[in-house]
Amino acid sequence: MPYANIAGHQVYYELSGQGSETLLLFNGITMSTVTWALMQPGLEQHFRLLRLDFLGQGQSDHPVVEKYLLHEQADLAAALLDHLQIQQVYLVGLSYGGMVAQHFAHQHPLRLKRLLLAATLAWSDSVNARMGDSWIAANAAGGLDLRYQVSVPWLFSSRFLASHGAMLDDLKTMAHLVDWDAVVRLINGVKEHDARTWLPNLSVPCHILVGNEDRLTPLYQAELLKSSIPNANLEILPGAGHVLHIEAAEAFSRSILNFANH
Repeated sequence: MPYANIAGHQVYYELSGQGSETLLLFNGITMSTVTWALMQPGLEQHFRLLRLDFLGQGQSDHPVVEKYLLHEQADLAAALLDHLQIQQVYLVGLSYGGMVAQHFAHQHPLRLKRLLLAATLAWSDSVNARMGDSWIAANAAGGLDLRYQVSVPWLFSSRFLASHGAMLDDLKTMAHLVDWDAVVRLINGVKEHDARTWLPNLSVPCHILVGNEDRLTPLYQAELLKSSIPNANLEILPGAGHVLHIEAAEAFSRSILNFANH
């Protein structure tokens, strides 16, 4: 199994694909390396594809602390690049991963060729903080059943919810495998995210991607990222909700390829 020992922690990663350039994917908050499965085959045809589980995710260590800080997760990823002797990458961050990616671009700008921020936040506003609290409370009150019922409307588009009932059952089964205590620590770290003061200092070419039905990381946050990051572009995917790697995997992959080759 591919693990790297970084700052005393075991960090799980996967490296595959045929391209000469490395594409680094940053997970959403409850994701792991395996959840990129719909996009992985197509991206591997064009890139050397690097995926990792952050602390608190998947097969990486889940240290018991109050919160996993985003800037520390960014440093963890940079240390993994050092371990693999990879100098520069194309970086795609989805949701939670998009927030970590902002910190990575701020802290390690020379490691990036291009940056794509998908379905993510420039800062954790009061709505986002209370949403995280509501999921934690739902899990405490009703376990997975209530937590999943409360979260699903925030995650998917109306069209997807109407037509993919069987997949939603499968996704609930996957949600049962998540270490919820670790997710709470990830949520606690997100609540401290606020990149607004230093986003204007980023110089890497940046593409912002958001679904027009994304209720969790809404359009105003994408517009804030676009207006704050110099020369950033904004692309809005029609009919897509928040979970782009599942319900809009083909369009998401196409956006990555177009931006990387621009």
